[in-house]
Amino acid sequence: MPEIGPALVVRVGGDRWVIPVVRVVEVLRNTLVARVPSADPAVRGLVNHRGRILTVGDAAVALGLVGSGAGTPDLVVVEEEDGRRFAVAVDGVVELASEARTGLATLDLVAIATAIFA
Repeated sequence: MPEIGPALVVRVGGDRWVIPVVRVVEVLRNTLVARVPSADPAVRGLVNHRGRILTVGDAAVALGLVGSGAGTPDLVVVEEEDGRRFAVAVDGVVELASEARTGLATLDLVAIATAIFA
């Protein structure tokens, strides 16, 4: 596994994943996620982040994982990937690790962005 440096360890779909800290803008707790009728299943809704409306992706659905979130997420991680800012609903934040953890895969932000912006 390539060295990713400091990482946010999160729970998604029953597993732990890492997100490189350089991609994390902010973690929002207990935020209102507005549902979007007829949206793709990978889109959990929209969130207001400091006056900017962001799409919230369901990482479990976008990546085909078991345990996609139903209901309102308690935590969303605001991300920046390929010049796009969006949010990802996660089941929980485990820790902020100073280095990559052995055995943990990196959450595929490109695949999530592709699924929610398709």
